[in-house]
Amino acid sequence: MKKCKSCQQEIDPKATKCPHCQTDQRNWFRRHPIWSVILALFILGIFGSIIGGTANKGTSVPAAPDRVNTGSNPTATQAPVTQAAPQVLLDLSGSGSKSTQKFTAGGDWDLNWTYDCSNFGGKGNFQVFIYNGDGSMSFENSAINQLGSKDSGTEHYHKGGTYYLEVNSECSWTLQAKG
Repeated sequence: MKKCKSCQQEIDPKATKCPHCQTDQRNWFRRHPIWSVILALFILGIFGSIIGGTANKGTSVPAAPDRVNTGSNPTATQAPVTQAAPQVLLDLSGSGSKSTQKFTAGGDWDLNWTYDCSNFGGKGNFQVFIYNGDGSMSFENSAINQLGSKDSGTEHYHKGGTYYLEVNSECSWTLQAKG
């Protein structure tokens, strides 16, 4: 025999309800099977993303040294490694809502942006959404969403591809993508 969770009367160990007070004797998971499955899937998803997020996604290449000691001449230096200046992929200014032309970034790229709402009456909203070339929203590259009188900034993105931007603002704005 076991005791009821509520009234503490002795009941059959296999009973799902107390015959005295009608309290359900099953644990939470047995009483809520649908929520139990949802909770289990959620926990599995969290573990999967943690485990999947720690996998090595690529290889790292160390930076070239600025100086190379040749042994015979300790002052010998290697010519500095220069990287090509980022190429302008998109340069646009305007006001109001606009869909830009498509551009392609080969790898890491930056989006320089400004907005000024002084002609609008003080404060305004400035939003820039990034879409993949196929028209789907890019969830790897975060959107810009600002509210204020004016501001500027640079967003750094780390996945190349073909994109276009959707701008939504009452204010005057500029955008420049470089990569």
